[in-house]
Amino acid sequence: MTFGSSRLGSLTAAAVVATLLSLGVASAQTPAPEPTKPGIAESPTITVLKGLMVPQFEMEMRHFVQALGVNCSGCHVPRNFPSEDNPRKAVARRMIEMTKALNAKYFPTYTPAEGETSLGRVTCYTCHQGSTQPAKVPAAPAAR
Repeated sequence: MTFGSSRLGSLTAAAVVATLLSLGVASAQTPAPEPTKPGIAESPTITVLKGLMVPQFEMEMRHFVQALGVNCSGCHVPRNFPSEDNPRKAVARRMIEMTKALNAKYFPTYTPAEGETSLGRVTCYTCHQGSTQPAKVPAAPAAR
């Protein structure tokens, strides 16, 4: 890069070099941003899974998908998850409340293992087993 042979050209070149060096030093001294910490999943429409951290809340949603053999639109309005327009969302909430009540009454000391649903020992899968309708109890064998 040629700035000419004049004193002004030399000063300009020195100013450019000094600026570039200061930018490099400044950016090297700038601390890296702290990693974001997952917050609590909060929304006015989250009513029965309150207080869960976002990763745990998302894991619970995946458990529901697996337990019921559905995708997100099984309970949510596509592209509008907070919407209350899907009646299955209200049914899901009632079922979650039922599951929580069963666990509180019959399994109050149960602690889920890592990766298990936080609902407790009785889960959606206990009855649904991958279907939107609960599994039917097999008929009892005939008495002999």
